[in-house]
Amino acid sequence: MERLRTLLEVRKSYFFQITFIIFIILGLVISSLAFSADRVTVSRAEELAKEQFDYAIDGSIENLETRLGKLYEDLVYLGAYVGNEPLIEERIRTGYLNQRTSFTSIFYYDLREDEFTWYSQRQVPAMTLKADPKFKEVITSNGDDLFMSDPVSISGDAGTYLYVPVIEDNRPIGMFGGSISVLNSDLYRRMLESTNDDMILYLLNERGEVLSTSFNLVTDAERRLSRSIVETTDEYDVRTILSTEDDVIMFEPDARVNGWSVLAKHSTDSVYEAVYDTRWQYLMITLVTFFLSILVGLLLSKTLTSPLLELVQNIKKQQSLEPILLERTGSKEVQTLLDTYNDYSNRMETARREQLSQQQLLLQQEKLASLGQLEAGIAHEIRNPLTPVQITLQMAKEGHGSEEMLDLALSELNRANHLITTMLTLAKPDQSKLQEEWLDMTEFASRLEFLLDAECYKRVTKWELIVPNEMPPFYCSSDMLVQTIYNLFKNAVEAVDSKGADGSVTVTVLFTERDYRFLIEDNGIGMTKDQVNTVGSAFYTTKENGNGLGLYMIRESLKAVNGQMEIESVEGEGTAMMIKIPRRTNV
Repeated sequence: MERLRTLLEVRKSYFFQITFIIFIILGLVISSLAFSADRVTVSRAEELAKEQFDYAIDGSIENLETRLGKLYEDLVYLGAYVGNEPLIEERIRTGYLNQRTSFTSIFYYDLREDEFTWYSQRQVPAMTLKADPKFKEVITSNGDDLFMSDPVSISGDAGTYLYVPVIEDNRPIGMFGGSISVLNSDLYRRMLESTNDDMILYLLNERGEVLSTSFNLVTDAERRLSRSIVETTDEYDVRTILSTEDDVIMFEPDARVNGWSVLAKHSTDSVYEAVYDTRWQYLMITLVTFFLSILVGLLLSKTLTSPLLELVQNIKKQQSLEPILLERTGSKEVQTLLDTYNDYSNRMETARREQLSQQQLLLQQEKLASLGQLEAGIAHEIRNPLTPVQITLQMAKEGHGSEEMLDLALSELNRANHLITTMLTLAKPDQSKLQEEWLDMTEFASRLEFLLDAECYKRVTKWELIVPNEMPPFYCSSDMLVQTIYNLFKNAVEAVDSKGADGSVTVTVLFTERDYRFLIEDNGIGMTKDQVNTVGSAFYTTKENGNGLGLYMIRESLKAVNGQMEIESVEGEGTAMMIKIPRRTNV
């Protein structure tokens, strides 16, 4: 009986191994065939789609170039007869003004007299044309490029202007311009030629706006082009194929018109139709193989899998990691698996307890470290306004003090108190806003000059504050602005300490129609690209005794007023930091 039982166990193990090997071989064969066929089919489908894309885009661009080239030549012809008004008017009247195939309006702009002459009833205000960037570019061009404006409203229609300069003695003396209807002209409606109904072509201007689409019998929803697709193409300057969840897209950035591009969209389902058919066939083969494998497995399950199922059920019911005991173990492999599981569960329980203890210890250490860094940051930020107070008291002791200096010292003490409140609310989701007011920038510059001079007191560093003679008032928080500039100036002074008397720092105040700008430049140690990329991160610093909260607070303050900080630095040569804060006219 013992020998018979041993033979049965060997037989069970033998059948189990053979079945396992057969399943692996079948899976590998089917996977290999399916993968190879799928790769070939996908590659062929993509090649065919690319050929269709190239054919459609090249044909459409040639159509556009031909049609626009004819209109361009018409305007060049008019330019040859500047001064012969009767001939120009007759030429325009007999064939130029045609909404479907030619221009909807024509003008001549005399550069020397700065005057417009219109040859059509449809006209556009002169300021609208002069504000067009393309209008300005064509005046300085050599006449070889095609310049098209953005869509302009013309008597209830939308049109784009084609500009052609009039050259005399190798310099422009004026220009002819003709508008082409975007909505009704055959130039745009018929130029885009798709190879089939599933492909839609789009003509885009330099701002990514759709000027026209191909003439396909599709719904408006299918014709719609999402803005996200247009924005994705901004980074490509060569013909490129892109894929989205629903479509395959080819983008051609050069439509041979300055700033225009062509985009072709093809349904993903249509491109990969053959691929889907092939995958379906192999899926059916896999399913048939799967069901056959199930039948084989069922025949062996009674003798092979009963102990395994019992083991699985016990593991599912197990509420703890205590050892599992089975009434029957079946083959030696099941017994080995059971012993291995029990040993593993014991080791996992031990490791879990050790890990939990280490995590609690690490969490406590991190809390203590973060608290220490925060305390150092608060001390760092409070020390900044205390420095000019110390200098003021020292100068007063030496007999050089004044009432203005004492007022400034009191102001800096108030700023230190405000900094404490700001640091306490820094981590809150809704930080209280700083007190904003209209600042007299001349008075602010005087206050700032004293603070900077106090920072460089008893230093050999050369520094300079450059401000315009007249500056408009600025609506901003005085404390925030002082804190920002002063911190950056202090960092710059510390960066040039190693250069001694050769170190220099320059603070420049600038303003534009949109914002105020504060530029802090130094010739100090500079930073690497990696350091520039991490500037402003909390607790990141390159200083030996720094804490990394100064620039972090500056960035947080700038976010609250929609400001920006730009950094340029070269290691060993110096750093330039530009602060931009928007101006507000209505408060």
